[in-house]
Amino acid sequence: MVQYLDLEYWGKVKEIANSDEEFRIKTKMFNASFTYGATDNDAIPQIYMKFDDGEVVEVRALAEGEKTDYTLAGPYEIWTKLNKGELDAQSALMTRQLPFKGNMSSIIRYSKAFLRLFELMQTIPVEY
Repeated sequence: MVQYLDLEYWGKVKEIANSDEEFRIKTKMFNASFTYGATDNDAIPQIYMKFDDGEVVEVRALAEGEKTDYTLAGPYEIWTKLNKGELDAQSALMTRQLPFKGNMSSIIRYSKAFLRLFELMQTIPVEY
Protein backbone atom coordinates (compact mmCIF):
# COMPACT_ATOMS: atom_id res chain seq x y z
CA MET A 1 0.00 0.00 0.00
CA VAL A 2 1.07 3.57 -0.66
CA GLN A 3 0.11 6.82 1.02
CA TYR A 4 -2.68 8.45 -0.97
CA LEU A 5 -1.53 11.41 -3.12
CA ASP A 6 2.15 11.23 -2.17
CA LEU A 7 4.88 10.98 -4.80
CA GLU A 8 5.02 7.18 -4.64
CA TYR A 9 1.27 7.06 -5.27
CA TRP A 10 1.62 9.21 -8.39
CA GLY A 11 4.42 6.93 -9.58
CA LYS A 12 1.91 4.06 -9.39
CA VAL A 13 -0.60 6.19 -11.32
CA LYS A 14 2.02 6.60 -14.06
CA GLU A 15 2.61 2.82 -14.18
CA ILE A 16 -1.05 1.85 -14.46
CA ALA A 17 -1.87 4.64 -16.92
CA ASN A 18 0.97 3.62 -19.22
CA SER A 19 -0.07 -0.04 -19.07
CA ASP A 20 -3.74 0.70 -19.80
CA GLU A 21 -4.48 0.49 -23.52
CA GLU A 22 -7.76 2.40 -23.23
CA PHE A 23 -6.08 5.35 -21.50
CA ARG A 24 -3.21 5.40 -24.01
CA ILE A 25 -5.61 5.42 -26.97
CA LYS A 26 -7.69 8.22 -25.46
CA THR A 27 -4.62 10.39 -24.77
CA LYS A 28 -3.04 9.86 -28.18
CA MET A 29 -1.61 13.19 -29.41
CA PHE A 30 -2.05 14.80 -25.97
CA ASN A 31 1.07 16.71 -25.00
CA ALA A 32 0.87 18.81 -21.85
CA SER A 33 1.91 19.16 -18.23
CA PHE A 34 -0.34 19.00 -15.16
CA THR A 35 -0.13 20.03 -11.55
CA TYR A 36 -2.07 17.83 -9.13
CA GLY A 37 -2.43 18.74 -5.49
CA ALA A 38 -4.36 18.95 -2.25
CA THR A 39 -4.97 22.59 -1.42
CA ASP A 40 -5.43 22.08 2.31
CA ASN A 41 -2.61 19.69 3.23
CA ASP A 42 0.98 20.95 3.14
CA ALA A 43 2.29 17.46 3.93
CA ILE A 44 1.20 16.31 0.46
CA PRO A 45 3.49 17.56 -2.31
CA GLN A 46 2.13 19.21 -5.41
CA ILE A 47 2.82 16.85 -8.27
CA TYR A 48 4.10 17.58 -11.77
CA MET A 49 2.93 15.11 -14.42
CA LYS A 50 3.88 15.33 -18.09
CA PHE A 51 1.95 13.64 -20.89
CA ASP A 52 3.50 12.96 -24.29
CA ASP A 53 1.44 11.37 -27.07
CA GLY A 54 -0.55 8.93 -24.95
CA GLU A 55 2.07 8.25 -22.32
CA VAL A 56 2.83 9.65 -18.88
CA VAL A 57 6.53 10.40 -19.31
CA GLU A 58 7.34 12.19 -16.06
CA VAL A 59 6.07 12.36 -12.49
CA ARG A 60 7.85 14.34 -9.78
CA ALA A 61 7.34 16.94 -7.10
CA LEU A 62 6.49 20.32 -8.61
CA ALA A 63 9.37 22.76 -8.29
CA GLU A 64 8.73 26.01 -6.45
CA GLY A 65 7.30 28.59 -8.84
CA GLU A 66 7.02 26.06 -11.69
CA LYS A 67 4.08 26.50 -14.05
CA THR A 68 2.18 23.79 -15.91
CA ASP A 69 -0.39 23.83 -18.70
CA TYR A 70 -3.18 22.59 -16.42
CA THR A 71 -3.86 22.40 -12.69
CA LEU A 72 -6.22 20.11 -10.83
CA ALA A 73 -6.14 20.85 -7.12
CA GLY A 74 -8.67 20.77 -4.34
CA PRO A 75 -9.30 19.75 -0.74
CA TYR A 76 -7.91 16.40 0.41
CA GLU A 77 -11.41 15.33 1.44
CA ILE A 78 -12.67 15.75 -2.15
CA TRP A 79 -9.73 13.76 -3.54
CA THR A 80 -10.50 11.03 -0.97
CA LYS A 81 -14.20 10.92 -1.90
CA LEU A 82 -13.23 10.59 -5.56
CA ASN A 83 -10.88 7.74 -4.83
CA LYS A 84 -13.41 5.90 -2.68
CA GLY A 85 -16.11 6.26 -5.36
CA GLU A 86 -18.27 8.47 -3.13
CA LEU A 87 -18.05 11.30 -5.68
CA ASP A 88 -17.58 10.99 -9.42
CA ALA A 89 -14.89 13.00 -11.16
CA GLN A 90 -17.22 14.68 -13.63
CA SER A 91 -19.45 16.00 -10.84
CA ALA A 92 -16.45 17.19 -8.82
CA LEU A 93 -15.15 19.12 -11.82
CA MET A 94 -18.51 20.56 -12.92
CA THR A 95 -19.37 21.78 -9.41
CA ARG A 96 -15.82 23.11 -8.91
CA GLN A 97 -15.30 20.97 -5.83
CA LEU A 98 -12.09 20.02 -7.62
CA PRO A 99 -11.20 23.21 -9.51
CA PHE A 100 -9.55 22.88 -12.90
CA LYS A 101 -7.29 25.57 -14.36
CA GLY A 102 -6.15 25.67 -17.95
CA ASN A 103 -7.51 25.91 -21.47
CA MET A 104 -10.93 24.25 -21.20
CA SER A 105 -11.57 24.04 -24.93
CA SER A 106 -8.40 22.03 -25.55
CA ILE A 107 -8.84 19.68 -22.58
CA ILE A 108 -12.48 18.83 -23.40
CA ARG A 109 -11.24 16.72 -26.30
CA TYR A 110 -9.47 14.49 -23.77
CA SER A 111 -12.12 14.47 -21.03
CA LYS A 112 -12.85 10.74 -21.43
CA ALA A 113 -9.16 9.99 -21.03
CA PHE A 114 -9.01 11.80 -17.72
CA LEU A 115 -12.20 10.18 -16.48
CA ARG A 116 -10.48 6.87 -17.30
CA LEU A 117 -7.43 8.04 -15.34
CA PHE A 118 -9.63 8.61 -12.27
CA GLU A 119 -11.00 5.06 -12.67
CA LEU A 120 -7.47 3.68 -12.80
CA MET A 121 -6.44 5.71 -9.76
CA GLN A 122 -9.16 3.97 -7.74
CA THR A 123 -7.50 0.58 -8.32
CA ILE A 124 -4.33 1.48 -6.39
CA PRO A 125 -4.35 0.19 -2.79
CA VAL A 126 -3.81 3.23 -0.56
CA GLU A 127 -3.67 4.43 3.01
CA TYR A 128 -5.52 7.67 3.73
